[in-house]
Amino acid sequence: MMLAIGALFNLARPLPHADASIVAMTSQVNSVRLTWPAQGYAAIGAKGYGVLETHGSQAQRPMASISKIVTVLAVLEKHPFKSAKSSPMLTMTAADVALFNKYYGMGGSYAKVEVGEKISLYQVLQAILLPSANNMADSAAIWSFGSMEKYHAYANQMLSRMGLKQTIVATDASGFAPDSKSTPSELVRLGELAMSNPIIAQIVVQPSATIPVHGVIYSANSRLGFNGIIGIKTGLTDEAGGCFLFAANHEVKGKKIMLIGAVMGEPTLRAALADSEPLLNSAKPHFGAKTPIEAGEVFATITTPWQEAAEVVAQKDVSLIAWNGKPITPNIELHKINGSKPAGATVGAALVSSGNHTTSTPLVLKEAITGPSWQWRVKRIN
Repeated sequence: MMLAIGALFNLARPLPHADASIVAMTSQVNSVRLTWPAQGYAAIGAKGYGVLETHGSQAQRPMASISKIVTVLAVLEKHPFKSAKSSPMLTMTAADVALFNKYYGMGGSYAKVEVGEKISLYQVLQAILLPSANNMADSAAIWSFGSMEKYHAYANQMLSRMGLKQTIVATDASGFAPDSKSTPSELVRLGELAMSNPIIAQIVVQPSATIPVHGVIYSANSRLGFNGIIGIKTGLTDEAGGCFLFAANHEVKGKKIMLIGAVMGEPTLRAALADSEPLLNSAKPHFGAKTPIEAGEVFATITTPWQEAAEVVAQKDVSLIAWNGKPITPNIELHKINGSKPAGATVGAALVSSGNHTTSTPLVLKEAITGPSWQWRVKRIN
């Protein structure tokens, strides 16, 4: 009687889960050789991929006018708009004229202003990003936040929120003072954020523009348009040396990659600009289309407690654009199995990522798994 009850109990019990033995995955990493600046410090990355390679010290150092990217990001976060036509308007005051006189007297870059001048915020940003007008950067920060101190508090909190822990702004909003600092690798990330903003991306690619009072202004980025370069910002002070944060489009197998690089601490701005292109051109070939997962590739073996086994394979090829110097290791997700499954049944997924680009394929059973016999179910002890 007890044996019969035990047998019926075993028959009614849920089946135990199968074991999964996952195949160890390795990813080939190709060596990457880049043409780095002979002097200075640098980093290269790409939008959506982050920092890929660095050169030299990544310590904090003055970033000169590249700090204006922080100014513009903060102002646009505070006063967002979608187009030049929908931009807020500013009225220049005596304080703005005083800022012009200050930077004019110091030999810094500037844009002329007059008391009572009406100028759109879009045009102010053009003056900041193209000829690198120091006075306009300070004017925009004070107009937006009420004071330079309030701008610094907001901007540094914004940078921290963005994960840029080594980038700080201080003293001014223009970067003319040496207290605004960053690292080459964080500038690459800053460039990603800047080029993700449509207003900034639209302005930095412009070779020139026309604004009230001053008239025609020209981009300080003399490499604009060469080798796909579409921005972003130059910088030069005695303390910072020559600095260049640049972005360039590159196409791989019909897909557009935006490379972003930073050069800091060069002896001159000319050197920073000149060194950007060999670095850029040496980086381009290291992006390629890769197929880290092929259809039919075995990723695991499922073994049931009743000693039935089936291989788990990729349903389809998985391809993506990747950087040669970074490994691509699939991430395996398997479902729990405690019963019969036909061949081809989806039992999980394999995901691969390069930067923030992720793609996947279902994992399926190569062979069917049938349920256990009634004899096994009656006799099982687990």
